[in-house]
Amino acid sequence: MIYLFFLILLLLVLIIFLYWSFFNIGLRRIIKNKTISQAIMPPISVIVAYKNAENQLKNTINAILDQDYPEFEVVAIDDFSSDSSFDILSEISDIKLVSLKASVDIAGKKTALTEAILSAKYDVLLFTDADCIPASKQWIKSMSASLIDRANTEIVLGYGPMIKKRGCINAFARYETIITATQYITYAATGIPYMGVGRNLMYRKSTFVRAGGFADHLHIASGDDDLLVSKAATHNNTVVNIDKESFVYSEAKGTLISYLLQKTRHISTSYHYTFHHKFLLTLFALSQISFYFILVVGSIFEYWTLTFVLLILSTKWIIQMFLHNDSFNLLDGKDIKWYFPFLDITMNIYYTILPILGWFRKSGW
Repeated sequence: MIYLFFLILLLLVLIIFLYWSFFNIGLRRIIKNKTISQAIMPPISVIVAYKNAENQLKNTINAILDQDYPEFEVVAIDDFSSDSSFDILSEISDIKLVSLKASVDIAGKKTALTEAILSAKYDVLLFTDADCIPASKQWIKSMSASLIDRANTEIVLGYGPMIKKRGCINAFARYETIITATQYITYAATGIPYMGVGRNLMYRKSTFVRAGGFADHLHIASGDDDLLVSKAATHNNTVVNIDKESFVYSEAKGTLISYLLQKTRHISTSYHYTFHHKFLLTLFALSQISFYFILVVGSIFEYWTLTFVLLILSTKWIIQMFLHNDSFNLLDGKDIKWYFPFLDITMNIYYTILPILGWFRKSGW
């Protein structure tokens, strides 16, 4: 039995390292192939759908209006807010701002986004959320450059890191964001895109219409970003942008409960990914969970000593920190990479409990 456990453990370690080698190679490929086009920038419609966002909305809209870009509009649509969000926008006097109210309350945010998309003046659409702030005035320009840099590009997957704050929850939220981004960025870079994040996502209106919009998943509360990308993205129409000037920052949830509630809503969309994407993502999570499970079980039954456990853990963490290095450096996580052992253990607890919590999560906006 001890030999079987040992072989399984080695297999799991191999799978984990192969995954992170794949991620590392994918990120390096993006860096090496990065170019900046000199073509004329197309006009852009920036779309923000919001609900009860009176505390953040004005700062977000002003930051977008302050972008250094020749021609763009900001379409902000109110999805039946019960606070003063819509009235706050009336205080902003700028001809680039188009303020709308959703007219149909059927499928929450997706209905509001559809109205905003169809109302947009331009074909190229750039999406963010009401609580997000671009890292620089070059956000639109950087995302646009990625779109026109390669022929046939229709979708640009951007990155949205969490704002740095003190505390374990913030550190883990930022780490989980980096892991998720590393996955969808690398998969897209290697020709198998499966998702994007709505706080920093660009695609063409014509792409949205051709994909049938959100019609196939209107019954799902979330998924206006990843499920749309999953359906419309191909190996030759999707690119990624990890230029730091293109980042869009948002605040992580401040409490463990609110963070888990947010993530259980997000995970509900993953059940609707294609089979091969679900297989790859599940294998990644299960290999890591099983690694710790085998270590714990083997320790309980005294199949291996404490020295062996510490040795294999240290080896895994050191090698994985090396393979993680590009992710941490490129995706604004340099300050948390030294906490990797704690984050790795916590991430596996997270992978274990999140699907369970997801079954009990009620749908919402």
